[in-house]
Amino acid sequence: MAKRTESVVPRTEVAVVGGGAVGLWCAYFLQQRGHEVTVLDRGEIGAACSWGNAGYVSPSHVVPLAAPGVVTQGLRWLLDSESPFYVRPRFDLDLARWLWRFARSGTAEHVRRSAPLFADLGLRSVAHYATLQESLDLGFRPTGLLMVHRTEHGRDSNAELTEHARAVGLEVDVLDPDGVQALEPAVTDGIGGIYFPQDAMVDPAQMTTALHRHLDAEGVRFLPHTEVTGFARQEKRIAAIRTSRGTLEADEVVLAAGAWSEKIGHELGLRLPVQPAKGYSVTVVPGGLAPQLPVLLTEAKVAVTPLSKGRLRFAGTLELAGLDGSVNERRVRAILRAAPAYLRLDAVDIDPAEAWAGFRPCTPDGLPLIGRPASLDNLTVATGHAMLGITLAPATGDLVASLIEGTPPPFDPSPFRVDRF
Repeated sequence: MAKRTESVVPRTEVAVVGGGAVGLWCAYFLQQRGHEVTVLDRGEIGAACSWGNAGYVSPSHVVPLAAPGVVTQGLRWLLDSESPFYVRPRFDLDLARWLWRFARSGTAEHVRRSAPLFADLGLRSVAHYATLQESLDLGFRPTGLLMVHRTEHGRDSNAELTEHARAVGLEVDVLDPDGVQALEPAVTDGIGGIYFPQDAMVDPAQMTTALHRHLDAEGVRFLPHTEVTGFARQEKRIAAIRTSRGTLEADEVVLAAGAWSEKIGHELGLRLPVQPAKGYSVTVVPGGLAPQLPVLLTEAKVAVTPLSKGRLRFAGTLELAGLDGSVNERRVRAILRAAPAYLRLDAVDIDPAEAWAGFRPCTPDGLPLIGRPASLDNLTVATGHAMLGITLAPATGDLVASLIEGTPPPFDPSPFRVDRF
């Protein structure tokens, strides 16, 4: 008989490593099905990438990050530290391998296969948010999403997205400038757009806080400021998690640690090609006419989200710079400069030090990693959601609970298998 690992932290049935949106929704579905759950996070629960993002719940985002033309455009932007997509030059073999796989994944066929997956999971998540909003105030609103463009290039980009979205059954309204004005008067004159009525939004901080409090009241144990330092293994099983608080034994482990998943997976002998992509947001109480709908500024790649108490959030950029949490002031100012060209707002000028930055976990093909690796019988991975963590979290949690229970999954998990790389 194998010797039991001495526990400092009380034993649990399921340990969820990661307390962001994905980890919390995994805990929610597991607790709903009667499992004893412990959630641990290296920081505060819900305070990393899930805290300050745009809060879009977007079935419309059907094109993966790895798409035709992205690499070419990225090369043009490579040396521009204010561009929407920026790779900080550095010697990093993992990044080089990731970029090579990313370039190989960016094909029209990959977009064709991925689009129905994103649409399906996004619609499932909208339904989950709407259901839970009936009992918890998540800051969820079925607003739809307005994407606006100022240039011919932006119009063509939105026309291509419209084609992909309609091909998988999503509703899209193509709007001329008068139509945009009728829908959202805060947009400046002469700007066209497309509107996705099935999209929605949440206040991400409000959502994670409400879900955390609900789960805590339902008996889920939370261990914030608890860093994973290693694992004890018994053949093909994780016997215990070694943490900065002590050793935690668990029957099942869910790895939902976002941008830190690759490092933790390495401790288990797993290759999880997840690169941290830093994004920024700034939340202000603006002057001028503020939008009432979420508005995506197509050419600038900036998301604008109306929050409660008159607040407006500007979010954007994708910066591959490793796990460097410093704020690049030029990138923050580029986000703020974009807004007045599209919206009837006074110029926004704040101290970039007030900006929020978070790491989005990105895989080379743009699809999340959800499933059980062949090398471990009691581990389920749920990471790599890139900019769609809020959108895909509920659907991911539902799938993870089914995989752990061995019940029929709510959708086909094979496109997201962990061992596909």
